[in-house]
Amino acid sequence: MGFCFSDKSALQSGDLEWYFFCPKGKKYSTGGRFNRSTEVGYWKTTGKDRAVEHKNRVVGMVKTLVFHTGKAPKGDRTDWVMHEFRVDDKEMVDEGSSQVKNFD
Repeated sequence: MGFCFSDKSALQSGDLEWYFFCPKGKKYSTGGRFNRSTEVGYWKTTGKDRAVEHKNRVVGMVKTLVFHTGKAPKGDRTDWVMHEFRVDDKEMVDEGSSQVKNFD
């Protein structure tokens, strides 16, 4: 399965911030690594995962990735940054709350 970011948005706006939702594809069917490659480059993780809290409880994590053109590990870093969010709270996932919500 290809990375869903290779498709262009149909929205005609000047927004520099876009949101995409897609299932994660595994690099190997038996492994735990995820495929973050595209036809022209790859997304490389940077830094540590950070906790996402709601009502003083950790409900998920956010990972920062930077896009590199070319093939790993010799790709060229670009200015494109992506924040990958995941819900880790079992209760929220079981309730179907993994959809976009306003937690205010």
